Amino acid sequence: MSQSNPSWRAIKTSLAGMDANSLISLIHDLYALNKENKEYLQGRVGGEAAYASLRENAAKKIRHEFFPERGYGKARIAPVKKAIQGYKKATGDPIGTADLTLQFIEQFVKLCREYGGEEQSKLDALSVAMKELLKILESCPAIIEVLNIEERLAAAKKDASYFGFGIEDKIFDLIVDIEALE
Repeated sequence: MSQSNPSWRAIKTSLAGMDANSLISLIHDLYALNKENKEYLQGRVGGEAAYASLRENAAKKIRHEFFPERGYGKARIAPVKKAIQGYKKATGDPIGTADLTLQFIEQFVKLCREYGGEEQSKLDALSVAMKELLKILESCPAIIEVLNIEERLAAAKKDASYFGFGIEDKIFDLIVDIEALE
């Protein structure tokens, strides 16, 4: 007979019974276990300096997927989404999350302009990113000015005008939706 993994309730009960030193030791072990845990903990307790570092690391991951220093970009969506979500979970920072989402949109459009990009799943991921960006901006419209969102989207729309796939229209619709927030 196999044992099942403990539920969150059982883990929570066990943690509640631990002393401070045991909890710190456990958190240290989690910190050392993998890079994602380390970044998460840095974001949660590191403040603005940690946010900036984590944001730059996530931005590098996004750029690397589309335009690496060597070779051609693979444009894999999963690592891009993981970078954005990891930043969001670690920091809860809507400005950085919006910026990273916008960087994904910009890089994707540049890649399509340079090399094409007819894969429907990737085009769908772009649409989802646009919706997520709008959702962030609806909750905090001040981000629009802070990140020059409309200007950056206008540049992406111009790039999209060279290759089609309906991306230019989607960006235009996003700009209209954003203007309605102001």
